[in-house]
Amino acid sequence: MFLLSNFPTSREFYSKPTGIKQFCITSSSKMGYNWTDLTLKEKQMKQAAVQSPIQFTEPSLFWEGFGKTISRVSGWKIDFTLPDDPKMLIIFYPHTSNSDAIHAVLAAFALGLRPNWLIKNEIARPPFRKFFQKLGAIPIERNKNENKVEQIADAIRQADRVILGLSPEGTRSRTEYWRSGFYHIARLANIPIHFGFIDYPSKTVGAAPGFIPSGDQQADMEKIRAFYADKRGKYPERVGPIRFRS
Repeated sequence: MFLLSNFPTSREFYSKPTGIKQFCITSSSKMGYNWTDLTLKEKQMKQAAVQSPIQFTEPSLFWEGFGKTISRVSGWKIDFTLPDDPKMLIIFYPHTSNSDAIHAVLAAFALGLRPNWLIKNEIARPPFRKFFQKLGAIPIERNKNENKVEQIADAIRQADRVILGLSPEGTRSRTEYWRSGFYHIARLANIPIHFGFIDYPSKTVGAAPGFIPSGDQQADMEKIRAFYADKRGKYPERVGPIRFRS
């Protein structure tokens, strides 16, 4: 999953009476397309993109209070020690259960943060799509042939403040390799990668300071492995090695 938060730029966002901010990864005709030069199929694709923008919402006092209440009642602790970076990428690990995302989102709300996170489009289907979006989810078609890494990095570069969060495993099941998209996004956007975590034995969810990618993937992955060495997911048997595919 990937997250984007608070993109107050005139090119990507426009405000609506509902207070919802919207961002469309695919550019529209208002951004300089000459529609007369497009084929019928291309026009249909652009029209679909304009009609289906990705939606962003800002948290309310209600959700902040809700997050604090549920976290307190459930007995979970929030351990959040991040610097006040205007832009950051937070990886979340280990991700072995659907409940991981619930704990993470509630913790973010309790802290008054404004994160967004990626979710597979097949999960966020009606009638639950709008509910997930209100919680910050961004439905993504992962099978589409698009350079999402560059698109996301470009959006981050143009934003004033961003919280981008995702699970590098890309699945709740055991996987032998991490997806490397988060690393390349952070490098292209020149933002730090911070460590979001969940630890079920101690019932703790939180985030800790990380690093700015150096370009030396092996050295940077060693830092990641060292931090997560003592973190345990709900289903330890689903936790795979922390490494990229060669």
